[in-house]
Amino acid sequence: MRPFELAAGSIVQHVAAQTGEIDDGTITQDAVARAFADRQEDRLRYCHSMGAWYFWTGAYWQKDETDRTFQLVRELAREFSEGSRPKDLKEVRKVGFAAGVERFARGDPIFAVTAEAWDQDPLLLGTPDGTVDLRSGVLRASTPQEGLTKITTVAPSDAADCPSWLKFLDEATGGDIELIRFLQQWCGYALTGLIREHALVFVYGPGGNGKSVFLTVLTGILGDYAATAAMDTFTASHTDKHTTDLAMLRGARLVTASETEEDRPWAEARIKQMTGGDPITARFMRQDNFTFRPQFKLTIVGNHQPNLRNVDDAARRRFNIVPFIIKPAHPDRNLDEKLKAEWPAILRWMIDGCLDWQKNGLTRPQSVRDATDTYFSEQDLFGQWLQEETDAEPDNKNKLGTSAALYKSWSDFAMRSGEKPGSQKAFAAEMRKRGFEAFRTGSLGRGFRGIRLRTLTHHSDGSDAW
Repeated sequence: MRPFELAAGSIVQHVAAQTGEIDDGTITQDAVARAFADRQEDRLRYCHSMGAWYFWTGAYWQKDETDRTFQLVRELAREFSEGSRPKDLKEVRKVGFAAGVERFARGDPIFAVTAEAWDQDPLLLGTPDGTVDLRSGVLRASTPQEGLTKITTVAPSDAADCPSWLKFLDEATGGDIELIRFLQQWCGYALTGLIREHALVFVYGPGGNGKSVFLTVLTGILGDYAATAAMDTFTASHTDKHTTDLAMLRGARLVTASETEEDRPWAEARIKQMTGGDPITARFMRQDNFTFRPQFKLTIVGNHQPNLRNVDDAARRRFNIVPFIIKPAHPDRNLDEKLKAEWPAILRWMIDGCLDWQKNGLTRPQSVRDATDTYFSEQDLFGQWLQEETDAEPDNKNKLGTSAALYKSWSDFAMRSGEKPGSQKAFAAEMRKRGFEAFRTGSLGRGFRGIRLRTLTHHSDGSDAW
């Protein structure tokens, strides 16, 4: 017979025999805490990193947000007090006694863990019916040793039989099979805790074309693995975003945001940090700072595309602009209900996409490449200046432009466009990055080869003059 199966009247005697600390009938907090550990060793853990108890549900370790653990301690203390002297009975049934037992239990090696005990395998996915090993797509029974603290809303079905979902995607993408495959790979990638792609997806288009439906399905299925963030988290502002907003993203595998204000620029350094897996320091309200590595896949939908200040190869690799530009001719008012009924099959569809992604990586379709190139061309103000105001051929060393004339032209162009031109030093650095060779002569001063202004009078030596 296990200790917690003993009759209430014999608990004190049992603890006395096990601990040797109760020989006069006095019940101590430490003794009750030891009996509590014996009773709950397979079902409770206290995470000192999070400052919270977790209990095993049979599928995952769920955070105790309703003082369930304290009530278990209180019930055990009441059992201990049965048959005790009135003085002891009164003491044991005080809130302070149970609180003391709970504090003792927190430090017991049976219960005490840190965040490193949780969710360590990025290719395991918790579901109500068991754990999916994303390496194979196989669903199996969950075990406490896996340390899963999150769970999807539904378990996957055996087959990806989701006709309403596939019809929705077909309409939203205009029948673009390659784009649908890309979205399936992205959704499957979002099931994992891996961030090897260092990318984000921006689903762009006018209203009424399924963007919000797409996000609702993903976040609904992923359950605990999904988090919704304010768009302000990813766009620039004059003040730093409070770290509690970032703390909410810890452990998420999918983070979504929707609707962007027109003319708001991206918080580019933060985007790079989040998609690149760089450590983030954050804290919950009234708690200490902690550092975590993001593992979420950022998926944003919007009618407006935020401005991008630094248009470089790294940013091009990071962004995937997905066009949702086709409105259904006859919107289905019952679509949400139909899709929810297919969630188990859609999860299987996502798992299939995960297997495809692991084998082939993200296969960017032509529509995504074209939309992304168009976006970057529109955001590349410096490139627009080169195209509209200069005759630029970096390999033609006979063309010469003075730094003063070029910078003034760029400054005027930028200010007409509502942007700050930046310093001459930054201008020179951008010119070199674009492949223009700097020179310095006694007659012309500083300048660049391979470029001249279209609006200037040109010397016979190829240089510009006012």
